[in-house]
Amino acid sequence: MKTTMMVLSLKTNKGPTKEVTTMRQTMMTLTLLLAAAALIAAFSSPATAAVTGYCGNCHTMHNSQGGAPMAYDASGNTTATPNAHLAISSCLGCHSVNVGAVVGPKVDGDYGTATARAGGTFKYDGAGTTGPADDNSVHNVHSADVPIPATLTEDGTFTTTIPGLTTGMNADKGSTDPQDLTCAGQEGCHGDATVAGNDAGIGGFHHGTKEGYRFLQIATDQSAVSGLGSSDWEEGGATDANHNVYSSDTSVGISKLCGNCHPVFHGLGNTQSGSDWIRHPTDQNLKAGWSPNTTSPDLYEEHPFAFASLTGKSTTAAYDETSAQVMCLSCHRAHGTPYGDLLRWDYDTQNAGSGFDEGCLGCHSDQR
Repeated sequence: MKTTMMVLSLKTNKGPTKEVTTMRQTMMTLTLLLAAAALIAAFSSPATAAVTGYCGNCHTMHNSQGGAPMAYDASGNTTATPNAHLAISSCLGCHSVNVGAVVGPKVDGDYGTATARAGGTFKYDGAGTTGPADDNSVHNVHSADVPIPATLTEDGTFTTTIPGLTTGMNADKGSTDPQDLTCAGQEGCHGDATVAGNDAGIGGFHHGTKEGYRFLQIATDQSAVSGLGSSDWEEGGATDANHNVYSSDTSVGISKLCGNCHPVFHGLGNTQSGSDWIRHPTDQNLKAGWSPNTTSPDLYEEHPFAFASLTGKSTTAAYDETSAQVMCLSCHRAHGTPYGDLLRWDYDTQNAGSGFDEGCLGCHSDQR
């Protein structure tokens, strides 16, 4: 330490000594490295993940090239109708198996195949073989890109009440139609719930200027939802080496997000009466002594857990039941499945005493 101080104090009329200059260069290099590391960490964080790649994959400046339109509809056909934000297609068009130029999560693939992702699929086939069987198996997004189930009126307005809805979906943020679900915005799940419409609601998220796991925010205060995301959205199924890690943080966890629109189903005030559960608990530890099925891929496909803290968790390494908690997505998928209520499995086949260890019985080991 004394030697260092002596070196720093030695000066000539020509400026610092060689040792001082070298030390300053070293400190500058270290500072730049730390700054670069901070930038890398910031832009690789799940909350600030931004779309990368060629601008032309997502945008068209004038929707015209050589006299031909460059934008696409949800079926993959070119259209002369331009989209907001100079986008090549709409939300469900860009996230469609029909628009192949865009590399991103496809939300209308066949369920259970390589095109399916963690959120399931909006693809409505009416039979439940490759996609949702009816409107009870899918989140009914009001959009021309999504086939309108028979239980909806001709204009796409919902005729039934959203389960667990009380005063209106995001009503405190200005929502005017509590039944009209969109992808983003005041009536949607993704983006900013303080603004109306898909385009305004999702603005800023794709380029990382606004935060949130999977572009999700808590409606009450626009807090970014916490989570760690699979790099390919669990394409073709989740495994130990490729899976989402969900948060059960009571302020920014995934169940809190679901509670935006299903408030009756989330929170101790609505799920517990005294010491008794009257609705399935969320963000709660598994019962002591239970032995959940942690076999891959059953663990991630049939009943994924959530964790109050994501410290030490990874999307590319197995996790176990230590500190595991139940959350909404332990049982449901966000977009749609072939099963009722968007469940990950057929509720009607859950048979206590059968030795079955998937679905409900994947966690409820005492009932196997």
